[in-house]
Amino acid sequence: MPNSETNITAADGGVIPSYLGTPESGTGPGVIIVTTIIGLDDDTKAYVDDLSARGYVAVVPDMFWRDDDPGPLKTDEDGWKRAFARSGRSDIEVGMADLADIIVDIKARPECNGKIAVMGYCFGGPYALLGAARCGIDAGISFHGSHVGKYLGEADAITCPMSFHYGDNDAIASMEEIAEIQASFARLKDADVFVYPGAVHGYMMPSRGEGYDEAATNASWERALAVLASLRT
Repeated sequence: MPNSETNITAADGGVIPSYLGTPESGTGPGVIIVTTIIGLDDDTKAYVDDLSARGYVAVVPDMFWRDDDPGPLKTDEDGWKRAFARSGRSDIEVGMADLADIIVDIKARPECNGKIAVMGYCFGGPYALLGAARCGIDAGISFHGSHVGKYLGEADAITCPMSFHYGDNDAIASMEEIAEIQASFARLKDADVFVYPGAVHGYMMPSRGEGYDEAATNASWERALAVLASLRT
């Protein structure tokens, strides 16, 4: 089945618009991508396409579907203004309820082998941590996750592999916060925090122009893929 737009039912009513990719044959782990504040854009769709081509059931939902300003936004002045505004309006507990519904949906699909990873970009970073702490997922992966430090009190509940990635020139995640994440993850059995010299916030997103860092992206992606490969068995 070709990759396509789909809807995932929320337990409290309504549907979550999503972009879904499935393997051409066989089964594989599920990967749920939680986007940046820009939303379900071409960058994250491209990561879904890459993952499904590698044999994963990958989905990126519009986590802003409940907001009055849903969908993808442009990376221009107006788009960023709207993106920060709706991010400020978002309730992570409501988002976590939606994430739980998405996990149930993806796990139930015949293409999924029953294992789930949550992969968060920027805004999505805390969802990778909280998904691991609360939802019994099989791996948490984050790229330049924003405000992850707020949720480190739940890190001790994590029992699955974690792989978090930051640039050392991140304007939102300071090196002090990254050090706190590293200290929390050091207490876990299988958790890594990688830091890439010179990389800025959003370095994984090709649409960010000069902010995109190809070398850091490739290194981060290969490390993330190694974690996902462990979910195949």
